[in-house]
Amino acid sequence: MITDQDVIELLSALVAIPSVNPAFRQVGDPAEWFGEAAVGHEVTRQLEAMGLKPEQDEVLPGRANVIATLKGTAGDGRRLVFECHMDTVQVTGMSIEPFTPVVRDGRLYGRGSVDDKACIAMMLLAMRELAKDPPAVDVEFVAAVDEEFQFKGVLHHLARKDGLVGGVAGEPTSLQVVTACKGCVRWTIEVRGKAAHTSQPQEGIDAIAIATDLLAHLRLTIDPELRVRSHPLVDAPSLICTMIEGGQGPNTVPARCVMTFDRRTLPGETGEDAWREIDAAVRAFAEKLPEGAAITMHPPFIDSVSMDVPPSAAITEAARAACRKHGLSDEIVGVPYGSDATKLTAVGVPTIIFGPGSIDQAHTADEFVPVAEVTTAAKVLVDLARSFA
Repeated sequence: MITDQDVIELLSALVAIPSVNPAFRQVGDPAEWFGEAAVGHEVTRQLEAMGLKPEQDEVLPGRANVIATLKGTAGDGRRLVFECHMDTVQVTGMSIEPFTPVVRDGRLYGRGSVDDKACIAMMLLAMRELAKDPPAVDVEFVAAVDEEFQFKGVLHHLARKDGLVGGVAGEPTSLQVVTACKGCVRWTIEVRGKAAHTSQPQEGIDAIAIATDLLAHLRLTIDPELRVRSHPLVDAPSLICTMIEGGQGPNTVPARCVMTFDRRTLPGETGEDAWREIDAAVRAFAEKLPEGAAITMHPPFIDSVSMDVPPSAAITEAARAACRKHGLSDEIVGVPYGSDATKLTAVGVPTIIFGPGSIDQAHTADEFVPVAEVTTAAKVLVDLARSFA
């Protein structure tokens, strides 16, 4: 039996171990907050206690995926993957102690409690139950690194996809079965002008002014195009300028401005197609630049694909059946955010997204997860694995 107390003990142990993605480190942050190694050791210890033989598969220096496989009774080599991630976002601005788990009013608080350590706990507890009475199919557990930045953990694991026939990626979905999500492509646009003293602005070319004009151009040309596109589960695509950096000093005409963009793609769109659409609009704008100014559209630094798993897929049917058994809705839904599931689905491993807690609590100042939802989610995974065969 999986109990709320099991969840509290395991999840508390995981939350108490900092595992902030190193990409988010700021000056003055303690070094011991960063990286997944320490939480990976705890996950390994939990798997060993079940009688499994976990492996640490290094992805980046000092950062390893933790993998363990429970052999099924069929012995045919087909594998169902339970995939979650060990890294969290930064703790700056949190209103609670990030690494001191507290249970209050049925919720467990702390950084990573809902994203994604509740899913680690969900999957570990499900593996513990399945180890007592294995299902027909092999079940592979993967705790990955680097989901919060560049997905390097799951991308590394794709080299071991042979035999995988379905998957569950753990993310907070409020116990709903997610089969579709948007993709995400991110890049920077660099505007170069000419520096001059602000007392003689006519001698310079204002890169910030050009950048703001470019933003207005994209709103007029691209936004209307995106608004008329749609997907039944994830709605419309979007384009957002998320960061602007420019200028050299308070009395200098800015010679450089860099903007970062986030474009959410629909199932069926590629990141390259989306990037090229914006590139064409930027090129049209650049034709009217004054002499001496230039715009560079840099290649994407993130290209996370979208996904749309069919309702008829075996993993979808098994998940919906398991949800019905536990009194949950079996409706399939879509989400606007990406996850490791998209990378697995893209290489032919249909993967749903499922987990306890709300995405609205992820990355927040007082992050929490309802304990009872973690317990229920673990039980759903047990039944999903047993019916998947």
